[in-house]
Amino acid sequence: MTSIGANPAARAFIANEFGINDSIGKIASGSRIPRASDDAAAVAISAVLKGDNAVLDQGARNAIQGAAVAQVADGGLARISDGLTRMKELAAKAQSGISTPETRNQINAEFVQIRDEITDIAQQTRFNGESVLDNTDSKDFQVGTAAGDTLELQNVDATGSSLGIDGLTLENPGDAAAALASIDSAIDQVSGARADVGASISRFESRFENIAVQREATQAANSSLADVDLAEQVSRLASLQTQSKVSAFVSAQANTSAQYILRVLD
Repeated sequence: MTSIGANPAARAFIANEFGINDSIGKIASGSRIPRASDDAAAVAISAVLKGDNAVLDQGARNAIQGAAVAQVADGGLARISDGLTRMKELAAKAQSGISTPETRNQINAEFVQIRDEITDIAQQTRFNGESVLDNTDSKDFQVGTAAGDTLELQNVDATGSSLGIDGLTLENPGDAAAALASIDSAIDQVSGARADVGASISRFESRFENIAVQREATQAANSSLADVDLAEQVSRLASLQTQSKVSAFVSAQANTSAQYILRVLD
């Protein structure tokens, strides 16, 4: 026979057991909402925040990669700029009135080597196997959560043909004079390209910093929404376990009393 007084204690025991299992689940998962039934609205919002955070993580990586591509391009352009400076020096030297045909041939030989090397540098400056200085195709990098959150990196054509230095020689003073004018134009072109690349590097770095702030805010928002308060749940679990033991004890005592009364009545 079960005592009427034991029924409330039994119900309390069952409720406490449900509460204990709930707290254990939250502590084990580290989530305040391990089940959608715990807080359906919070689960939906948390899913959106998690998705945004994943995209921001990738956006940060894309921004770093974009800056890296631009830095590789700038390194190649710096080498090309050095080569053009040397070519200009040699052209000026070839125009010297004391240059003999023999010395002019020696100067021209170095000049032609540097001229051809500039195209090689442009073609061989690569990132992830792709050349970045021998075409004008732009690349878009996704650096935000929306489809339009992109940054464009315009590739540069710094080959000899694009710079207008293909075919230049210093075989005679007239060629040297023409070479000087072409090299000046090429230097201006490379300087402009380096300025654009430098601006792109700054934009990618600035966007990365902005993404880092967004990621921190998004993670904090999701944490406050979905992360379990361990101290609170541990305290709740201890309290429920104590209450469960008390309920079990009270229920057992009530049943024992009922059985004793029945024996007396018999």
